[in-house]
Amino acid sequence: MPPVAEPIHSRIPRTPSKRKAMATSEQLTSAGRRCGGTLYTEPVLVIDQKPKLIEMSTEYAVLGENGQRLGSVVEVGQSRLKKAARFFGDFSNFFTHRLEMRDALDNPALTVTRPRKVFKSKVIVDGPAGQPIGRIVQENWMGKKRFALLADDTRIGTIHADRLFQPRKFTIVDHADAEIARIIRTTASLQRAIVSAETYALVIDKPLREPMAGLVLASAVAINTAIMQVKSTTVLDLIP
Repeated sequence: MPPVAEPIHSRIPRTPSKRKAMATSEQLTSAGRRCGGTLYTEPVLVIDQKPKLIEMSTEYAVLGENGQRLGSVVEVGQSRLKKAARFFGDFSNFFTHRLEMRDALDNPALTVTRPRKVFKSKVIVDGPAGQPIGRIVQENWMGKKRFALLADDTRIGTIHADRLFQPRKFTIVDHADAEIARIIRTTASLQRAIVSAETYALVIDKPLREPMAGLVLASAVAINTAIMQVKSTTVLDLIP
């Protein structure tokens, strides 16, 4: 009999050993910082992909550091043809993906749209009423991935991957190249590798203002589904 999948909240870093599993040597503690219990006020957000053997619609739970539910991310606007294509093969790059981030009451907070791509990606981030917030644009195809955070076509920050293949950490810096947040990809277990599920921790160092706040929040989702399109896990994912 296959092992029963553990609850999502049980994978949130609560003890030193769990923190190490989540982010190696990264410290995810929010000690000394006030947590407001919302998507925009928590210093640590865990983006946990819903495990599926065959993924035809992307879904995530958004959790706080202690496992409390803060919201969700769901893919919207998919046609039956698009779902069928995803069932029979990995054609995600050839489709436009639209994700909606919702708060704990299921009210829309952000919309993340990734148009179809060939080599490099861009992500369009809008507010709950459709107001433009900015874009996340992949700048290079070769080498460690780098993404520009743009607001009104002005660079306000950059995302840097830590390594060329299967990056584990994405550092987010502002226009002055000062680190303001980071996205940490967990080491996949064999069980989660089989069902193609990913978990990310977004660690924010200080309160941010718009449009940076919305772009940083969206980047945790965009890195996986909208930009990286990690559909399956290789043996490299099982190596810390």
